[in-house]
Amino acid sequence: MYEQIGRELYPDHKAQAISEFTAERLRSFYIANPRVMRPAVDALQEGKRLNEAKHYAAAVVFFVTAIELLLKATVLKPVVHGLIHNEGLANIVVQHALGQTGFDRYENLLAQLFSELAGMELKSIVRVGAKKKLLSECADLQKLRNQIIHQGATSGSEEAKLGLEISVAVYELIVAPMLFKLGLTVIEEGEIQPREF
Repeated sequence: MYEQIGRELYPDHKAQAISEFTAERLRSFYIANPRVMRPAVDALQEGKRLNEAKHYAAAVVFFVTAIELLLKATVLKPVVHGLIHNEGLANIVVQHALGQTGFDRYENLLAQLFSELAGMELKSIVRVGAKKKLLSECADLQKLRNQIIHQGATSGSEEAKLGLEISVAVYELIVAPMLFKLGLTVIEEGEIQPREF
């Protein structure tokens, strides 16, 4: 299909044609599924409530959950879904391809997608005031979450505060710019809709 699009529409600009096709399919997914980001928003809000109640370890777990949902369910799932044209098959592939926890194994795919859609290098993004790259911070936070869940580790208010800051940065520095480039915006409760120009 990509070859046919390249030959018919843009014989001299095949890469551009594929990029436009992919972006349009991705945009269509978000318009058809405007609440795809809602679970990430819910996890972030729960993390905030737990942090305010001084349940810091539980807050970290929910902040990392929000990060994973932002990267996998909000960004990668629509991409994988958009590449497969059969709805039932797409759901099966998405479940198997993205069903495991973590996101580091999808880092290269995320980086390529972000580069094409947002025109930025994902692996070079750093939060204001941070010394490490954002994805590295996400990986460190994920390790802490795994220690909390699987080894009974604890965390304090500083780790929970950092978890909140990193999860918000993933939204603000990765998800929002990508959606903006697709002509989309986020309104209340994480609902995605077309942006008015």
